[in-house]
Amino acid sequence: MSLVLVSPEPSAPDQTTATAPTETPMARPDPAALAEKNRQEEQVLKKRFIGMVLGLVFAHVYVALALAYSYMDNLNHLHTCWLPLFGAFICGMIFVFHVSIS
Repeated sequence: MSLVLVSPEPSAPDQTTATAPTETPMARPDPAALAEKNRQEEQVLKKRFIGMVLGLVFAHVYVALALAYSYMDNLNHLHTCWLPLFGAFICGMIFVFHVSIS
């Protein structure tokens, strides 16, 4: 038993032709505009680099301050100064922010 599809219209190949889009030549970019854009991008990158360096340096400074202000008492309890550690965390986040957006 076979199944045959019968259609009242004869099957004809699809006669639609795909027209290629007209290609327009790309205009050459203006060298002065490119130079200005590159200069602006270099300024942004320079600011991000400065932010990375300062964030890393200040994070180390705050860790050093936390170590300097931490002490042991007579009962061998360590007393940590948490404010510099919080500053180190904030500066570390500034460093990570500038690294991630670069």
